[in-house]
Amino acid sequence: MAVLISLSLSDMLVVGLVYGRLIPTKFAGLSYFQFLVPGIVVVGLFSAATDTGRRIWLTLPVRTGGLVGAYIISGGLGGIVYSGALLAIAYFALSFLGTSTIPIQGIVYALALIPFLFVLATGIAGLAAFFASVSRRGEIYWVYAQALQVSMVTISTVFYPAQTIAQYLPAPVATIAEYNPLSLAAGVLRNSAFAGNPLDTSVLTNLLATSLPLAILGALAYWTILRNIRLKGKP
Repeated sequence: MAVLISLSLSDMLVVGLVYGRLIPTKFAGLSYFQFLVPGIVVVGLFSAATDTGRRIWLTLPVRTGGLVGAYIISGGLGGIVYSGALLAIAYFALSFLGTSTIPIQGIVYALALIPFLFVLATGIAGLAAFFASVSRRGEIYWVYAQALQVSMVTISTVFYPAQTIAQYLPAPVATIAEYNPLSLAAGVLRNSAFAGNPLDTSVLTNLLATSLPLAILGALAYWTILRNIRLKGKP
């Protein structure tokens, strides 16, 4: 996790600060650094949660349904710890550099968002569990995981605003990006944790609606592979 955090910090501090000097335009009242940091936090949550798939594939499952929930929940907790550390470092960096001040209510909103980010992390962990369940070899899992990361992170508002996507990509792609759970999480972090605006209940509802099915899918997939291993053995 320390290695993953250091990689995300390089994106946050190097790319964010350098591009922030080159792109003075404000996005919803935020500098580019403030706009980018929530995206990096969400990508960090994604990376930590998908690590669940590696642990699922490398370990020999035991005969218990509780193992399914344990892996999904551990993926969620890993994502929260990882993204929370990045968010705390981002707050410190903004205060230390003196580029902007974080409103006190923004910190309160960030803490209030933890349960919703946990659901998102469990959803991503569920996807990781699903791909791990259909992978016969460990290296195949990483092919699936990288394809998932490219598609979810690229078609999102992590690095650029929704208006930019709508200008250059077809309308269906822009709609997918808008309702991408990573986009929803990054957007609510920008709006509340950094700008200090009240939490948008409609966005939080959409975040739950797009994250919970992923966790359920992963739990069902992993339960299925546990059952097959009990009956046929591990391939």
